Amino acid sequence: MAWLVWGVGALCYCAALFHRAGLGVAAPEAVQRFDAGPGVLALFSALQLGVYLVLQIPAGLLADRLGPRKVITGGMVALAVGSAVFALSGSIVGGIAGRMLIGFGDAFMFTNVLRLAAHWFPPHRYGKVAALTGLAGGLGQVVSTLPLGLSLHSLGWVPTFLGAAALTAALGLTAALIIRDRDTSAHAHVAEPGPMSEQIRHSLRAVAAQRGTKHSFWTHFVLMAQFVAITTLWGGPWLSAGQGHGQSEVGSLLLVSVTGFIAGSWFAGQYVSGRPRRRERYTFGLSLVVVVVWAVMVGWPQVLPMPVLVVALLAVGVAGGAAMLAFDGARMANAEHRSGTATGVVNMGGFSAAVLIQLLVGGVLELVSGLDPAAGYRWAFAPVLALLVIGTASQWWSRDRAL
Repeated sequence: MAWLVWGVGALCYCAALFHRAGLGVAAPEAVQRFDAGPGVLALFSALQLGVYLVLQIPAGLLADRLGPRKVITGGMVALAVGSAVFALSGSIVGGIAGRMLIGFGDAFMFTNVLRLAAHWFPPHRYGKVAALTGLAGGLGQVVSTLPLGLSLHSLGWVPTFLGAAALTAALGLTAALIIRDRDTSAHAHVAEPGPMSEQIRHSLRAVAAQRGTKHSFWTHFVLMAQFVAITTLWGGPWLSAGQGHGQSEVGSLLLVSVTGFIAGSWFAGQYVSGRPRRRERYTFGLSLVVVVVWAVMVGWPQVLPMPVLVVALLAVGVAGGAAMLAFDGARMANAEHRSGTATGVVNMGGFSAAVLIQLLVGGVLELVSGLDPAAGYRWAFAPVLALLVIGTASQWWSRDRAL
């Protein structure tokens, strides 16, 4: 029963990741449909992720207080409506409204699926289930790469996104019928009780005070943000305009990164989660790797050779999958009844950086629009590299020196 309940929640998260990342592959079609430049596309994505970011603390608090079933079902309704609005609208205002609704629904998925894991599985299995949740999200992103591109090409804009809205609504109904907030059987794992009257401010202060929360925040800041930067918006335009690849190649190359994400999630769950020393060393090593990868992307004087490009995209994906380890660290650092709040705080790490990246890259591209596209993207990716360096240094500073 635990696997069934979590599995339905994981499918909902899978759908949320499809909607979150869909704009990255649909960006060329979105430019034509909405008559938009890079600045407007950046606004689409930044507002979507901004709504997601702002709602992370409420999502964690609602997970701890209302329970995952109600919150996940409501989030799926918002995702379905947002996809329908995005499908039918031809104006920039309508497109923004659709993406913001998608950000609203997406905001409540991951935290509440992890809350199901905390309620239905014993603590020693939480890290593995969290990594499997990340893997489920990776499958959603697989669908948002090459399959979504093929659907847009063969069916068109409106049928593709309306069909996605209908499937999302059906999955939301399934969640309402099957998900139960906790295991009430006699042999169930009894979670550590938390005071229902605990004030929100006190709960947030208690979570933020933990060293493990701070370290997990910066881990997620580095590893997830750079993956989101590639897969939710700028990967498609960079690969097509900046690297000179056709639409079918773009989908295949983004699939490389998403495959790396799935592999990274699986490896983290099998061999790293639940082991604090290994987790902190592994995530810091990957942070150094992504700094080097983005330095190559910024500093390479011409178009990247295909082998270098594939390795770079794979590394971006593996690091993104390993970002799930941040939640393992946050869970081990905080009381069980604050696990939803801790997840929300840590999740803000990667997505605060992601919002900054979307705006900074779009703004720089507008400023250097007269340059060669390859050179323009090198300038635009420089702020990403700077944020990764800052996050990696903060991760090192907040490490557990006793490990």
